Amino acid sequence: MKVKELYNKIRDGKIISDISLQREIVYNTEKQVLVIDSIVKGIPLPAFYFWKNKKGILEVLDGKQRIEAIKRFIENYIEYEKKIWKQTDPKIQNKINDTKLSVIVCEGKEDLKREVFRRINTLGVPLSPYEVLNGLFHGEYLRGLSNYVKNDKNVIKILKSNSRGKSQYKILQLLMQLDKAPKSHTNIYEYVNNNKNKSFEDDLKRIDKYIKFVSQIFEKYTQLDIYFNLAVKYSKDIAIWREKKDKINDRIEKYLKSDVAKLTSKSKEIEDIIKIVVNNISVDSKRLFDLDDKIKLLKELKKKNNKYPCKTCEQHFFEDELQVDHIKPWSLGGRTVISNAEILCASCNSKKGNTN
Repeated sequence: MKVKELYNKIRDGKIISDISLQREIVYNTEKQVLVIDSIVKGIPLPAFYFWKNKKGILEVLDGKQRIEAIKRFIENYIEYEKKIWKQTDPKIQNKINDTKLSVIVCEGKEDLKREVFRRINTLGVPLSPYEVLNGLFHGEYLRGLSNYVKNDKNVIKILKSNSRGKSQYKILQLLMQLDKAPKSHTNIYEYVNNNKNKSFEDDLKRIDKYIKFVSQIFEKYTQLDIYFNLAVKYSKDIAIWREKKDKINDRIEKYLKSDVAKLTSKSKEIEDIIKIVVNNISVDSKRLFDLDDKIKLLKELKKKNNKYPCKTCEQHFFEDELQVDHIKPWSLGGRTVISNAEILCASCNSKKGNTN
C-alpha cells in the first residue's frame, strides 16, 4: 500500500487506529520526524498489521505510532527539514506519497484478533543500544572493545554479567564521561562511527587505569559514575586510598543507607566522606542542620516583603527558597551548630563548595 493510499484510507475512516487494543501515542515529535526521514531516504519501515473487521474496515494492530507520524506531517502539524508538508518540495511530496509500505491484513474471529495482537507485541525482542550500535558500525574498534570487556578482570568485576552488550555500552558511556561529553545515543553513535576502523587500544589506555582504580578501591558499584569521576580526579592518590579502602567503603555504605543520602548530593557527599577518611578528619556526628536551626537563624535576619536575605549575594528570598549550610564545611571538621551556620540561597550554596 502506498503512503498516499494509506493516508486517504485513514482520512476516510477506512483505516482506524483508535481501537481498544492499541496504546496511546508515545512517539514524540523527534521520533515522528524520524519516520518521515526514513520514508524520504528509502529506509524500509516495519510491516503494518491490520485487522479487517466485519464492515471491511481495517483496524490497526501494529503501526499506530508510524501512522500518526505520517498523518501529522501531511496535515502540517510537524516539520521535516524545517518545513511543514505544504512547504515541502513537490518532488519530496511525490516520493513520500508513492512509497510502498508493507501491509499485512488479518481477519477471522475476535479471539484470533487478540492472539495476533499479543504475538506481534510479545514475540519480537527490541535490539539493545549496543546491538544497534554494533549492527551499524561493526569494525576494528568495536571488536577491540568487546575483547576488553570479555577478558579484563577489572571490567568483569565491576560490570558483572554482560547481557547483550550492556558492558560494552557502559564503557562507551564512561569514555564520554572522561571526555566530559554528553552520553546520548547520538553522541556515542557519532563517536564510534568516527573510530570504527581504528584500534580500541588508544581508548583502552585512556580508561583502563581508572577502571583499575575503581576495582581496587570500591567494593560495590551502584554509584559507578561517581566512583569513575573520583578515579579520574584522585588517581595519583591511589596508594593512600588503598590503605584506607575498608573504612572508605564502610562509611559510604552507611551513608547510602541513611536518610542523609536522600537529602544531599551523592556525588559531593561521597567525595567528602572519602576526604574525611583519607585526611583523618574528625567530624560532627550531626551531619545536617534541621528545621529548628533554620527558624532560629531566620529570626536573626531582617525581613523585606516577607523575604529574607542570602548571606552571600544579599538578595531576598522566601523562607523555602533558602538553605542552611556550614560556614566551615562539615567535611573539614566544621561543627553542625548555630555558630557555624549561615543562610544561603540555593545558587550561592551550590557555588560555594569546600573552599573554607
